[in-house]
Amino acid sequence: MIAKSFILVLLVAAASATPVTQDNSMIGYSDAVGMFLQAWQKIIPCGFAAENLPVLAPFTVDFQAFNYSNGNTNLVGNVSNIRISGLNNFQILSGGYDNSTQRAHFDVIFPQLQILGAYELEGTFAVGGLPLPVRQNVLLNKKLIDWRFVGEYKFAESNSNGLRISDFDLKYFVADVQSDHWDKYLDVAANNFVNNFIESFSMLFTEEIQPYVNTLFSMFVLPTINDLISELDLTQLTNYFVMQAEMWNNAGCAVQV
Repeated sequence: MIAKSFILVLLVAAASATPVTQDNSMIGYSDAVGMFLQAWQKIIPCGFAAENLPVLAPFTVDFQAFNYSNGNTNLVGNVSNIRISGLNNFQILSGGYDNSTQRAHFDVIFPQLQILGAYELEGTFAVGGLPLPVRQNVLLNKKLIDWRFVGEYKFAESNSNGLRISDFDLKYFVADVQSDHWDKYLDVAANNFVNNFIESFSMLFTEEIQPYVNTLFSMFVLPTINDLISELDLTQLTNYFVMQAEMWNNAGCAVQV
């Protein structure tokens, strides 16, 4: 969810784009993306009803129930009072586009994301084919420190003579994960042990999943992106970013978070 809030806004914003006739020929693609991201950063504390954009800074969920069943895993529960803050505090460390090679690159960091809330969970969870009982009532308090995305991609020609993203390469890094959850069914020592495990596992998972990020992105995200921009040329996509930025800037969002 969090990654989608930035990575997809960088590349998938063309979802609502249609060929634009306005010519912003004095504005390059890289500058247009920068304008778009700065406007996005300003608008998400307010949301934008005209485009069904909800408030994302902070992102909140009052209550959401779930019921999951798959083989020996059967879980029922809910999340409540979820609040994710920091999505609008990203910093663009670098970015650019080379017209000769048609390659774009970006380096963006979220200095701190904080996740607060609660969840309840009960049922069985399959481990090695064995159903293990699960019962949790947890207050969430988690921070991700310096979550950084470094990537590049190349524009190629689609089958309909529009754009297609190829050679996509993404790396992400997390400097630290701080967890201070509290499960009311555990004592202090057990909660401390679980939190230490979550912190260590989160960092390990970041390293272990890295080799598979590009493959997963290519399988589940790029086909959708390429379908959305397949009828657009670079000028039309650039114009869309500029016009969308102007629209959001003119909305006058002044919320401070």
